[in-house]
Amino acid sequence: MHVWPRALVIVGLVAHASKAHAGGATAAKSAAGSIAGVVSFKGEAPAPKKLVRDSDPVCAATERFNEDIVVTDGKLRDVLVRVTQPPVFDAATLPKQVVINQNQCMYEPRVVGVVAGQALAVQNGDPTFHNVRATLGDQALWNNAHPKAAPAIVKENVGKAGDVVELHCDVHPWMHAYAYVQASPYFAVTNSNGSFTIAGLPPGNYVVEAVHPVLGTKTAKVKIGAGAKAKAKASFTFAAK
Repeated sequence: MHVWPRALVIVGLVAHASKAHAGGATAAKSAAGSIAGVVSFKGEAPAPKKLVRDSDPVCAATERFNEDIVVTDGKLRDVLVRVTQPPVFDAATLPKQVVINQNQCMYEPRVVGVVAGQALAVQNGDPTFHNVRATLGDQALWNNAHPKAAPAIVKENVGKAGDVVELHCDVHPWMHAYAYVQASPYFAVTNSNGSFTIAGLPPGNYVVEAVHPVLGTKTAKVKIGAGAKAKAKASFTFAAK
């Protein structure tokens, strides 16, 4: 099985472990229930493909690889896992913004969840010029120039729940990110270890959905009980199409 180079794993871990919930970390804390698990990849993982980035010396200074499917030791990164019929939550407890950074001419994180009503902020951490073009299917949403050292591009209204907003850079066409607009903060995005935890859930029966931008969607049913049965498990396995 092919694995990603250690340098890329470290970058992915830093970028994703710190944002594992990408806006979903402040669910109803009074509820003790949680859903945790791991997302795996079955079969031989795609071979890492080095990106050709010679058009910009800032980008060319760092070796990076295609991130359409990132598998480390059989675990799949960048899977958004969400509760499809979430309980009520307090929107006032949510962070005002979800942040994506442009770093080494890549979007980090590559996949985020944004609760409808939250703002999306795109920062430029590179000493070079980017542009941020957002699309919803075939619809163009915005296209903003983003010079080095410029303030973050902040969009107060990203979309409605269910929308998948894709970010592109026309200056560096390998740059691609996904913002999944959510109905609630009950979601998480897998890190380099393929793990996720959705906390703050009351007892009940739930349908959990795992979504990968390239590999599609998987679902599972879980039950959260009370006391010792408040911690539920859900695991998913994807394979190359």
